[in-house]
Amino acid sequence: MKKELIFIGSVNKAMRARDILKDYGITAYVERGSDSLNSRGCGFSILIIDSSRTRAEEILKENGIQISSAEDGN
Repeated sequence: MKKELIFIGSVNKAMRARDILKDYGITAYVERGSDSLNSRGCGFSILIIDSSRTRAEEILKENGIQISSAEDGN
């Protein structure tokens, strides 16, 4: 199972991002970041399982969601 994380600053934006991805058929979950993530200013992330992170990032950018960073979630 492939897991990818997209870091987004606020819970409201993360929830909006999750809903946008759902509209495009991508299952995503909002997760609270750990202390190490918070030091980067990334309090919340979107977890994507078995989908293309690149495509998800494109969709979010097209919909005005600013991405702080992204990484492999495994």
